Amino acid sequence: MEKFEIDIKWGSYFFIANMTISIIIVLLMFLINSYSLIYLYDFLIPVFIIQLIYFTVKAIIENNKYDLNKGFRKIFVFVRLLVFYYLLAMFPSSTTNDTNSSIFFLFLPYRKKDISELVEDDSNRDDEITLKEFMVRLKRSFPEHN
Repeated sequence: MEKFEIDIKWGSYFFIANMTISIIIVLLMFLINSYSLIYLYDFLIPVFIIQLIYFTVKAIIENNKYDLNKGFRKIFVFVRLLVFYYLLAMFPSSTTNDTNSSIFFLFLPYRKKDISELVEDDSNRDDEITLKEFMVRLKRSFPEHN
C-alpha cells in the first residue's frame, strides 16, 4: 500500500467515527436537556482531539509497517489526516448554493452568469472570408517594424 492510501483509509475512518460520535453526543445532550447544547463544544472538541490523535497513531503504525515513514515525515501524516477530514467535512456545504450556510465561501460553487449568457448569438453573421481578406487581417495583426 502507498502512504496516501493508508492516510485516506484512516482519514475516512476518522471522519466516520467523529461524525457518529458527534451525532450520538448531540442526541444525548438534547434528550437530557435542550439547554445543555450550550456546552456542546466543551464535549465535542476534546472528543475530536482524542480521535485525531488515535487515528494519527494508527496511520503512523501502519505506515511504519510498510516502511513508508522515515524521520520527521510522521508529522505529515497528522497534516494529511486533518486536511482529508476538513475536505470531507466541507463537502456537504460546498454542494449548497446558499452563501450564508457556511463561512467557508471558497468552497461554494458560484458563477455570476449562465454559460448561455456568455455566448453571443452570431448566427446571422457571415463567417466565410476569402483568402485576400484573410491576408489583410493577418497583415494588420502583425505590422512590419522597419
